Amino acid sequence: MKDIKLSILFLFFLFAVMGCQGQLTIVDQKQSDYTIILPVYPQPDEVKAATELQKYLAKISGVTLPIIADDQEPANHEIIIGKSHRLDQFKVKAGFKEFEGDGFLILTKKEQLFIIGGSPQGTLNGVYTFLEEYLGCRFYSPDVIFIPKLYRIALPAIKDRQVPMFTYREMYFPGRNDPEYLAWHKLHSHNSGAWGMWVHTFDDLIPPETYFSAHPEYFSEINGIRTLSGQICLTNPEVFNVLVENLRTKMEAQPGALYWSVSQNDNYLACQCNECRQAAEDLGGESAILLQFVNRVAALFPDKVISTLAYQYTRSAPRQVKPLPNVNIMLCSIECNRSLPIADDPSSASFVKDIKDWTKLTGNILIWDYVVQFRNYISPFPNLRVLQPNLEFFADKGCRLMFQQGSGSALSEFVDLRSYMIAKLLWNPELDAQEIMKDFLAGYYGAAAPYLEDYIGILHDELESPGDNLWIYGYPYSGIDSYLRPHLIPFYQDLFDKAEKAVEDYPEILDRVRFARLPLDFAILDISLHQADRELSWFSEEDGRYEPKQEMVNLLDTFVYRCNRLNVAMLNEQGTTPDDYRLMVRQYLLKNADRHPGNQYRFPAGCPNMGFPARTIHGFIFYRR
Repeated sequence: MKDIKLSILFLFFLFAVMGCQGQLTIVDQKQSDYTIILPVYPQPDEVKAATELQKYLAKISGVTLPIIADDQEPANHEIIIGKSHRLDQFKVKAGFKEFEGDGFLILTKKEQLFIIGGSPQGTLNGVYTFLEEYLGCRFYSPDVIFIPKLYRIALPAIKDRQVPMFTYREMYFPGRNDPEYLAWHKLHSHNSGAWGMWVHTFDDLIPPETYFSAHPEYFSEINGIRTLSGQICLTNPEVFNVLVENLRTKMEAQPGALYWSVSQNDNYLACQCNECRQAAEDLGGESAILLQFVNRVAALFPDKVISTLAYQYTRSAPRQVKPLPNVNIMLCSIECNRSLPIADDPSSASFVKDIKDWTKLTGNILIWDYVVQFRNYISPFPNLRVLQPNLEFFADKGCRLMFQQGSGSALSEFVDLRSYMIAKLLWNPELDAQEIMKDFLAGYYGAAAPYLEDYIGILHDELESPGDNLWIYGYPYSGIDSYLRPHLIPFYQDLFDKAEKAVEDYPEILDRVRFARLPLDFAILDISLHQADRELSWFSEEDGRYEPKQEMVNLLDTFVYRCNRLNVAMLNEQGTTPDDYRLMVRQYLLKNADRHPGNQYRFPAGCPNMGFPARTIHGFIFYRR
């Protein structure tokens, strides 16, 4: 990891190791006079804050500081954790009301260092921030943590008060439910026990397999026929009673859960029966029917928060129904373009209107934003420049609850970079996203960082230059007029060749670079299947015969091999594996022999007949020219 030390720690050594201007010298030459102070009766998070600080200081300096309670006489050199009696003894006015919840204050006063939270959780947040911002630690991913080795820790005068813009901060990426990662990055999880049910819950509350055969009237009527694959009939009084009783049973099984989702299934099949159509007309839309139903549920459970979706056909705010105080609205941005900030994008004007309308009705809004390419997780998706302005936009509109939907349990393009940036911006959306990215690239990719930075920059520049759109259900082929112009591909390949060369002696970092390269390889395979360019084609012609290029066959095999070795288990929401994809490509090429004059070409043996249609294969759609 020498490359990491050289790239990100030089300034830290100047400041923390060599600098003599620090007000407090915590450690010098593996010696320390400092003690960590806890309240006599600390809260669990305060204890964790003290022990985490003790653990990391030992890893950094080799010195383990003792932890004692504040009922002992004050000493000259102390690190005070949490709401200790020392605050009165040293006349520290923390102003807790200014940073209630999980905000904190890091303060030096004479020879004392104070880390104080508006809550015990805030104190723990303060410790992690101290370790990162003042001692140079980094938690890049659940598997990549950097801890500097310092023989001297000297601090300047500090008065650092931080209050998060968003009170709920969650992102949905693989490995990001790791407790240490969550705690370090000050993130929440709906799996923590606070949520009893989490979105798309109609089928859970009124299971079709239980009720449909005896009561088809409980479910959506579509074109005159009741269907078990749609929604529930919100105007049927029996549906309300059954749902409430089933919900009550679930609540009794999880008495500690505060939030309960009563929300539509993930489809557009709202009930079209006469009663539902009339209600939609009378109330002003599907969102009004849903919200009226949810309000009735919420009124029966005033000590719980009932959450529902403003999603697709229910996204627009109702005109005649207002959410009760204990109703939470999850407003979803699934339709928005990702090449421009939402606030600046004409195609997102309807979403901008919807968020304005909803915020007039309630302040209890959770924004459900989408930040990866869902149709092809391993595909170039240059949206990193819109992450920060979009979060600022949500904050400016008064939304304080954020859920950033990444690729769930599947790996996706730049998964560690993207989730790292989002975590930082969820705490403070006013941070410089470019500086966050630079810091990450230097530490995570070492000597390869300049080439990765160039690649990312060019992708984004080329997307923005022609004003192209970027959709979460797109394809690499969609970018051939902007960020994936065929003439750019060799340049991108050259950058990755240089990046790999720069870290060839560091196998772990080389794997990270090769993982970052997978989306480019996938894009080449996808674009070549469309024969958008003479060079980017699967086939070469010789004497009237069309044969797959050996370099394309090799690229496909290398792509699949590296996916499997680097734990890329699925390529999209449909669960297509890398091996499935290789078979699909081979089968597609065999089925489309008629595209080539003479129908004379060979393909490597061993291609089983998958029986997939030529145009649509497990979510991958190949367009004939």
